[in-house]
Amino acid sequence: MMFTTIKSILVTGLALFVFLSLSTTSNAATLFENFDSPSASATNNNGVKITYSSGDWYSFGITKPTTPNEGDRINGLYSIRMRGLASKNTLYMMFDKAGAGVVSFNYGSYSNHSGGKFKLQKSINSGTNWTDVSTEITVPAWSGTMLTFSQVVNEPGNVRFRIFMIETTNANTQVNIDDFMITDYNVEQTALPQSSVPTGIYETTQTVSLSSATSGATIHYTLDGTPASTSSPVYSTPLSITETTRIRAIAVASGKENSREEVVLISFPINLATLNLFYDKLATSGTNFTYFKYNGEAIVTFAYATSTGSRYLYMQDATAGIIINDNFKKLEGDFAIGDKVTGFFAWVNNINNSPQIYLHNNPTVVSSGNSVTPKVITLAQVPDHNYQLVQINNLYFDEADGTKTFGPNNPYTIHDEGTATTTTKFRTPANMASNFDYNATVIPAKVNLVGLVAKNSPVVADFMVFARSLSELNVTVSGINQPKQVNFRILGNILTIDPASTLPVEVYTSTGQAIYRNQPTVGVPVNIALNKGIYLVKTGEGIAKIIIP
Repeated sequence: MMFTTIKSILVTGLALFVFLSLSTTSNAATLFENFDSPSASATNNNGVKITYSSGDWYSFGITKPTTPNEGDRINGLYSIRMRGLASKNTLYMMFDKAGAGVVSFNYGSYSNHSGGKFKLQKSINSGTNWTDVSTEITVPAWSGTMLTFSQVVNEPGNVRFRIFMIETTNANTQVNIDDFMITDYNVEQTALPQSSVPTGIYETTQTVSLSSATSGATIHYTLDGTPASTSSPVYSTPLSITETTRIRAIAVASGKENSREEVVLISFPINLATLNLFYDKLATSGTNFTYFKYNGEAIVTFAYATSTGSRYLYMQDATAGIIINDNFKKLEGDFAIGDKVTGFFAWVNNINNSPQIYLHNNPTVVSSGNSVTPKVITLAQVPDHNYQLVQINNLYFDEADGTKTFGPNNPYTIHDEGTATTTTKFRTPANMASNFDYNATVIPAKVNLVGLVAKNSPVVADFMVFARSLSELNVTVSGINQPKQVNFRILGNILTIDPASTLPVEVYTSTGQAIYRNQPTVGVPVNIALNKGIYLVKTGEGIAKIIIP
């Protein structure tokens, strides 16, 4: 590549002169920019001029390496990430190219985003005005390979290009751009190979035909994932694809420049009959980009939306529970507690060693009005029941004082009769669009709780439990709706009394000597150090005998 510049003769001068000289810089040969050697990084929404090997570009996007951000789509070291935000949605050349034949580049949806839209635009007056070169392109959800944009321009004079993202109402429509190429005006490029079967997920054998719009073109292809070249096999008859296969192909024609490589990924999902199998598919970190199809039947136990429009769907079958994280807005329609669902394709994402499902398609509702009987567990068993509906009896809220009330997404310390301390908290999910009906109600000292177990926060590593409604904060157990007024437990030689009411509590030795006698504060534990022996604990519910060994 050759560059025309007057930087070498510029010793002193006004800043305006420097700007004008850069704006008239021209690239006179075929241009290829892989964005792998940036002079700076564009951070989210902050426009910046970045010098690459091809020249200066202006970006409001984010240039990212392959690690640690596994959601970026990259060929090589870096790519540009863009999003459709008003006045911050362009990537453009700050230099002219002397003539252009075909403009092409790779693109793909960042992470699990989809629905981003862009146009290619050109300027023939050094960026003063821009006109559309292509129609609007909508970027699908990532399916394992970057797509190739290719547009014949045939502009003989100086020209520069920009990618313009169409503004959307969904912030999760980010798109990665890489390997930008402009051929010369007087050099014809062989048309990109086209596949009769597009990149996607399939469950039956696919017969794939390859073609090029250039008459007489020869197509070379590979099926083993290696780049296609003129030494690769020549395509002659349709390909029968029966397993996940990456088809890479180029088209070659006499007297024309070789086409860009086209990559088509035909994916076949791995069928999973039960939800517990998703737990075995966790990557060490991040997302397992293998497609899995759940063909069992699970019952929805909870569904909620956040204030930003994202949705979460809890479900469980006989083997495990799982959560669908619809942060990228793939769910269509409403799902209700009791819906039985099946038939969805998904990736598995690892959040704090806990699986979340990223959907590719909508679950099918088999029936409605189904019920799940919560399993009765203790707090110590919470980690074994992730995303499942459970019942925990005699659960204590340590912060209950008779006046403190529940607030949205606030953590509350809890324990039960068998677990004095635990990292599990009672808290509601973050950023819910509508709050639970028990928010602003007084925190009870002790309850029988029906609720969901969750571990779905990237920033909170501990498990949480939450009730879906006020009625689940005090459920009936064996015909008795109200738990005991006082609970006591022994660890070592410490007797801990957990009062759920203001009824008097008394502790005596076996000889009748009073050790403790008081009217307790609801929810405030009392710890009493005892010597070895037998003691009597008297409450409004009767007298109990305890032994300190």
